[in-house]
Amino acid sequence: MDVINELTELFRKFPGIGPRQANRFVHFLLERNDDAERLSALAKELPTTAARCSDCRRFFAHEKNVKLCKICRDPARDNKILLIVARDTDLDTIEKSGTYRGKYFVLGGTIPILEKEPQKRAAMRELIARAAALAEKGLSEIVLALSANPEGENTANEAARALASLAKRRGIKISALGRGLSTGSELEYCDPETLKNALANRR
Repeated sequence: MDVINELTELFRKFPGIGPRQANRFVHFLLERNDDAERLSALAKELPTTAARCSDCRRFFAHEKNVKLCKICRDPARDNKILLIVARDTDLDTIEKSGTYRGKYFVLGGTIPILEKEPQKRAAMRELIARAAALAEKGLSEIVLALSANPEGENTANEAARALASLAKRRGIKISALGRGLSTGSELEYCDPETLKNALANRR
């Protein structure tokens, strides 16, 4: 496989990118040598300049001797509510909407309905540990903020099962986003008003 086709196939692995768009990316880089070189340099730097927050598991720009992202370091955030999302992009969407001021947890993906090993798709063990730690600080509600599609619903069900014992023992409510988030929609692409309604009407 030549470099053009190999790079096209690489771009196709990106979420939401089809073969035509991947091919356009490659030809854009062929015409823009400076951008191609910058992209290559940044990609090489990424593993050493980004870190995963030890609390919420989102990626953030690495700072020396800092293990928590800015959101988790913010003392004004509400420890009584934990919102669970599938990916960093979902967290970013909710944070930009300005409708939520609690804590987050990023699962790292969704779980397909027929998945035999769900723990390989989402960080359930880490979720339980995070919820248990927050329970010591007064956690009273966990919100399952997953996309309104089959994989999102299956992931929410798996998370609810994983948290059931802790929730019952500590009196923690487990809720989900309510009306406002239409069936089949991806959380990442929701507008602020839709997210506001879905959070306000969680059930």
